[in-house]
This record gives sequence, structure tokens and C-alpha cells, in this order.
Amino acid sequence: MERQESKFKPGDTVYAKVNPEVKLIVRLYYRRIYYCKFAKDPEKKEVVFFERELL
Repeated sequence: MERQESKFKPGDTVYAKVNPEVKLIVRLYYRRIYYCKFAKDPEKKEVVFFERELL
């Protein structure tokens, strides 16, 4: 099984292209999907993105 290379690592700060003013923190990268939590409200439900959707 090939190891997937990700552009962002867990703990990195990222921004979604659709809403670039909201800061996100990468929690997990699994099967080419990034699981992110909100930096200002970590208890809020997390969001998922493909790499092409993140800045």
C-alpha cells in the first residue's frame, strides 16, 4: 500500500477557499481528506475538505 503524501500536516493552520477569513486547524489527514476544526471554536462540529479546497 502506498503512503499518501499530504500538503498539510496535523496541527497546520489552513483556510478554505470558499470562506478564507475563517481559520481552520488540520486535525487529521486520512484517505485524501482533511478533517479540520475551527481555530476560534474547537467544540464546533469539524469540517472536511479535499486538498484542492484549502489554502
